[in-house]
Amino acid sequence: MKYIKYSTLLVFLAAVIYSCEKDDICAETTVTTPHLLIDFFDINAPDEAKNVRLLTVIGEDLTAPIVFNSSTSSIALPLRFQDEDAITTTRFELIKDTDYDTDENETTASNTDVFEITYTPQFIYVSRACGYKSIFNDAQITIEQDTENWAISFDIINSTIENENEAHINIYH
Repeated sequence: MKYIKYSTLLVFLAAVIYSCEKDDICAETTVTTPHLLIDFFDINAPDEAKNVRLLTVIGEDLTAPIVFNSSTSSIALPLRFQDEDAITTTRFELIKDTDYDTDENETTASNTDVFEITYTPQFIYVSRACGYKSIFNDAQITIEQDTENWAISFDIINSTIENENEAHINIYH
């Protein structure tokens, strides 16, 4: 009888120990949904990076800017995703030479270009702790034409956005 009691206890303890899993914490080093990386280059010297002076980026239907008054030669933008395998569009206003008047608390933009990114999201399971990440396939860009576009042309470097190792789009200005 004692043998059965100890055997049952041993089997129960073994089941408890082996059914435990690691903590459900997603490690910071785990690759998750990537941002769209855009690099800016000089239209007259296409191999030379060129800062966009006082760049502000506003995403469609967002109230707060993603980038605000930054002189930079590269940006990372979040893309929207709702449905897997559904063609999705995200629009951004890229405002060059934004001057902010702190006394009047208002922004005066000297030149706004509207960028439209179209892509197809795909969901990939990462782990129980991290859940799913999205990658974006068949990325395309259009720049709405107006009388004063500051972004002159672009190259799509990688139409599949699956990591943040290098730029996906180059903009020439």
